[in-house]
Amino acid sequence: MRQLPKILIVEDELRMCESLEYLLKARDHKVKTANCGQDALALIAENTFDLAVLDIHLPDMMGTELMKKIKAQSTDTSIIIITGDSNLDLALVSLRSGAYDYLKKPFEFEEFLRTVENALNQKALKREKDNINEKLILSEEKYRYLVENSPDIIYTLDADGNFTFLSEALEHLLGFTVDDLIGKHYTTIVCEEDRKKAQVFFDEKKSRDPATSGIELRLTAAGDKQHHDNIRRYLTVEIKSMGIYEESRNNEAGRHVGTYGVIRDISERQRLQTQLQNAERMESLGTLAGGIAHDFNNILMGIQGRSSLISIELDTSHPILEHIRAIDDYIRSAKLLTTQLLGFARGGKYEVKPTDINELILKTANMFGRTKKEISVETKLHDAKIVVEVDRSQIEQVLLNMYVNAWQAMPDGGTLKLETEDVTLDSKNCKPYQIEPGRFVHIAVTDTGIGMDQKTIKRIFDPFFSTKEKARGTGLGLASAYGIIKNHGGIINARSEIGFGTTFDIYLPVIEKMVEDEFSSEKTISKGTETVLLVDDEDMIIDVGQALLTKLGYRVIGVNSGKEAVAVIHRQGYGIDLVILDMIMPNMDGGKTFDRIRDICPQIPVLLSSGYAMNGQAEKIMNRGCDGFIQKPFSAYELSQKIRKILDKKTTSSKGILLGNRER
Repeated sequence: MRQLPKILIVEDELRMCESLEYLLKARDHKVKTANCGQDALALIAENTFDLAVLDIHLPDMMGTELMKKIKAQSTDTSIIIITGDSNLDLALVSLRSGAYDYLKKPFEFEEFLRTVENALNQKALKREKDNINEKLILSEEKYRYLVENSPDIIYTLDADGNFTFLSEALEHLLGFTVDDLIGKHYTTIVCEEDRKKAQVFFDEKKSRDPATSGIELRLTAAGDKQHHDNIRRYLTVEIKSMGIYEESRNNEAGRHVGTYGVIRDISERQRLQTQLQNAERMESLGTLAGGIAHDFNNILMGIQGRSSLISIELDTSHPILEHIRAIDDYIRSAKLLTTQLLGFARGGKYEVKPTDINELILKTANMFGRTKKEISVETKLHDAKIVVEVDRSQIEQVLLNMYVNAWQAMPDGGTLKLETEDVTLDSKNCKPYQIEPGRFVHIAVTDTGIGMDQKTIKRIFDPFFSTKEKARGTGLGLASAYGIIKNHGGIINARSEIGFGTTFDIYLPVIEKMVEDEFSSEKTISKGTETVLLVDDEDMIIDVGQALLTKLGYRVIGVNSGKEAVAVIHRQGYGIDLVILDMIMPNMDGGKTFDRIRDICPQIPVLLSSGYAMNGQAEKIMNRGCDGFIQKPFSAYELSQKIRKILDKKTTSSKGILLGNRER
């Protein structure tokens, strides 16, 4: 009587656990379930399981930790990891630690059943292989069933290296039929650059004590598995093999008569490793880009400050003023460059405000249309206002990236269609992207260009990937767009077909707020007479900041460190009306300095200033009660407005408290 496979499911989501149990029992498998690691270990102590299906996140321990404990108690139990993480680092660690495979939630039940069956077949194959080594007996029926149902290629070679047997997995993985290769030398399918390495490996099998048991090689695919442009496709595989020897007589070594082994596709494993390495590289580049943007913004602050000081001194009719305004334009252009750097590095949002997305799309479309007359721009926007909370300059950058890509895909001209609609995405749509369900605006950017194949679509948002010539692009535009949209809690995807154009789909969360208007062109500098403590470790910022604040009428105390700032607050207390605090400083940074100021004088307002975006550390300080944030470089007008907004709010609040006390 056939022994039914015993499977352990460890999953803390009860519905998921019950569903998987039902599916496996319907396939005549014996199933036990547990909802935490300790319960699973108790079952392992009392039972022997062929397979354990483990969720990566359990209430009392990680799935990877549980896997190690299971392997320590039952080395023969195969492991399948289930993960809901978008980051596959833990899945890769599990594979390295001996897991058979992993499944990423959400998955199709058919995929789950197929993976389970493959794992059980692999285990059965290993068990039967051990029986061959121990008993040298294997029935033809079992041998054929196990071999032909294996996802790996099982093969045998004669003493000369010619194939004498290949399993049916050959056709699925490489596109060859078994008859194509029987009698052919193994080098027929080995990449030319790897043939010498393969020869050394297989020659070792003629010895009873080979130096290696496995090797990674690239194998050539058959014609129907090639790229559409006839470039050869290679499959990266891991090959394990053992020598076959004649039965020895009189304790003499038997003659080598052939080799048997297994060829496993490891392209997915390599893809995960590459993805991990790429993520680490991009994190390093992001840190570098953020640091450059910060330092660059500090330098721009010095230039902007001096420009503002000169502007204040000049009459509106002075001829030099035209040159000063040109300098300001250059500074704004340079600031856009730092915006792109931080967008690429997912460095946060500079200034988030409620925005009518339809208005922003029309503004960017008109700007683009004026420069690309050969492209016809059509709009079909939602009738009502759709308000999103975004950094306008970054979303403008994303839209313009989309338009430029569309233009490059239409060298002979064409139509660019822009559409918006108010939609609701449920948890099923949002879960793969790890965002909350709710109302979203769907922005569709469609061109009538040459289109892209599916392989290109899969890589379109990869950093440094580009279909353009090296001189025409770096491949950072869409990677930057992807980072910006993700940073706004949104989704960005692309769909295309060769010859039928491309559509980029963007989803951004909709909010119930009033739209904030842009500053009017009539910019009036507001002045004051209060005392301001300016804190920055850059002498250049202190010099220009003190000069600007003095011109605006304020009394200024400038210090170069958080420690000095705390000392001033200790001495003068509420004699300080406002603190302008740099975020990045050595020893005591902006966050620690802010907390110390709040401990000493909780009511002193603080304006946070940084060359970085308003994210991460700055956002944490704002959430702790900081009164405002200003992004370097800023003009005299921007600084004056920020200061008055905070100080006037403080004055209004104080008056309200006094009136309340009088009424009582």
